Amino acid sequence: MQPKEIVGRNIKKHRNQVGLTQEELAHRAGMHLVEIGRAERGVRDMRVSTVAKIAGGLNVAAAELMRGV
Repeated sequence: MQPKEIVGRNIKKHRNQVGLTQEELAHRAGMHLVEIGRAERGVRDMRVSTVAKIAGGLNVAAAELMRGV
């Protein structure tokens, strides 16, 4: 599994744990819904700043989203 796929899986796992939709997470992270979907599917490489935005929207450390990479 590629790093971007692992990060995507972790994003989805944490999003589901806190009960957010992709749209709600996108709003919290200041991102577009399509970006969240692509991130979760592991189809796009993300900058560290993007991982940090998503982590902030989930209220978790960015390291949690990188776990297993």
